[in-house]
Amino acid sequence: MKLSTSVDVTREPFHLNHEKSSRKLNWEVYHAHSCMEFLYVYEGVGRVEVNKRWYSVEPGSLLIFQPFQLHRIQIQGPFVRSVLMFDPYRLDAALHAFNGIRSWFHLLWKESLTCQVIPNQQHLAKFYEHLYCKMSRVSPFKQQEEFVLCLLALLQQLESCESEICLVQKEKPKLRCHHTAGQMTEWIERHYKEKFNLQRMSEDLHLSTFYLSHIFRQSTGRTITEFIISRRLKEACLMLETTSKSASFIAQEVGFQSGSYFSRVFKTVLGMTPKSYRMQV
Repeated sequence: MKLSTSVDVTREPFHLNHEKSSRKLNWEVYHAHSCMEFLYVYEGVGRVEVNKRWYSVEPGSLLIFQPFQLHRIQIQGPFVRSVLMFDPYRLDAALHAFNGIRSWFHLLWKESLTCQVIPNQQHLAKFYEHLYCKMSRVSPFKQQEEFVLCLLALLQQLESCESEICLVQKEKPKLRCHHTAGQMTEWIERHYKEKFNLQRMSEDLHLSTFYLSHIFRQSTGRTITEFIISRRLKEACLMLETTSKSASFIAQEVGFQSGSYFSRVFKTVLGMTPKSYRMQV
């Protein structure tokens, strides 16, 4: 399993990776990120796990992931996809003049979704191709405007799938859970290299330790510890790929207490040792 690097929406609020191709026979990623993601599949068959629920993936599928939502994608055969990631706050600010579409976007962004893999969306291949061509032609200062216009069109198309995607639940506790999980993920991003202390998180966020543990698992389907380990491994993979630093140095750098524990966790989760991982990249 490879843990890919997240897009930094503070520097790049809209990001398109068009027809990205992976030719491995078995491809897997397990991560979360602070942005929204619309992933369209051209080639590849497999499955995706979100909130402990598995969905089938096939060509023509559109995958929708919310901010800070852990998801695991497993694909067999060549995997060709287009990945559109964006800062939901930036898009929301641009949709003030479109009340209906903005309300629909808020459902996709903040509500519990009943289905996050929409099959038979082959017509969206033209949408991604159109967006890619637009980005290659316009000047950098106009790209954000084009992204917003294209996303507006995409949201309009997805409205026909509303009953399939959303189970509308607007209770305030649901929104609060989502907000709290986001705060926790942001806190982890700042502190994951340090020894984890739930009490410290509790004090920083002004919430009880029990509430934090319960809400995080409810919102993401994973424990806080599982998420921190995945974040550390993600950073370790990046360092193994881009530096010549030793595994023991990397272990300390990303927050593991010992090199032996790091190697054991790395092999358990990724199925290989850090040395083997470095040799194959």
